[in-house]
Amino acid sequence: MNVLLTTGSDPLSTDFRRAMDIPLAEEQRLRAALQALMGELLTRRDLKYDPKLQSMLLACRLRLRSLQNLLLCEKREAPPPYHRYELRELTEDLCAAADLLLHPLGRSVRFEAPEKPAEALCAPRDFSWLVLELICNAARHCHGEEIRVSMDLKQHGRFRRPQACVLTVECRGSLDLECLHAAGTHNGSGVSALLRTVWLHRGTILWLQRDGMSVAAVRLPLAGGCGADWYDAPDYVELLSDQCSQVYIALAPVIAMV
Repeated sequence: MNVLLTTGSDPLSTDFRRAMDIPLAEEQRLRAALQALMGELLTRRDLKYDPKLQSMLLACRLRLRSLQNLLLCEKREAPPPYHRYELRELTEDLCAAADLLLHPLGRSVRFEAPEKPAEALCAPRDFSWLVLELICNAARHCHGEEIRVSMDLKQHGRFRRPQACVLTVECRGSLDLECLHAAGTHNGSGVSALLRTVWLHRGTILWLQRDGMSVAAVRLPLAGGCGADWYDAPDYVELLSDQCSQVYIALAPVIAMV
């Protein structure tokens, strides 16, 4: 992803350069600097028409994405306590938000899943990141206009609660498996973070080619038990209204200024 180099001696450019110089290892300081800078950029009325400001905003999002990937790669423990939430509804809203962001680029995201409630126990922010990362990878590496996301829930037991989720993302195009493997061994890459997150959830991931389509399939076991707090997931309107939300950060490599 090419980002326009920003020069100048105005206060905004100075703040930008200082924020970009903060190492990823200094998480709290970096987050505070980037969020303050993004807040200032998003209040600028000329943001939409100024390539320099657009490039600065994109660079901030890419930096936050790099931070997120590095933190996931270095995670050594299971996710934080699981929450109860509506898994199907959350996935559908993530896909709707991604679809609207990718639409100006001539791409679309279509979500398919059985029309039935799917209350589950999982780490919602980690699950959201997985969905968005898979969509981002499909948009970056495949040429098809449509990205198809499907979800299948494996259920059993008296109350028919989901015990596992199989998430499949496919798009027309071919996979470079050697490049994929190389990225998976690079600490801090999106693929490496994806593999680590799936592993921490005791899940599995598979990439394959079929009928001219590149396919990524993730199977995640969902936590059992009860008593977890309910999580009110943001809907697609909230995700799009907050331009610092996960959807903008995760899809930063494929969107410019929206």
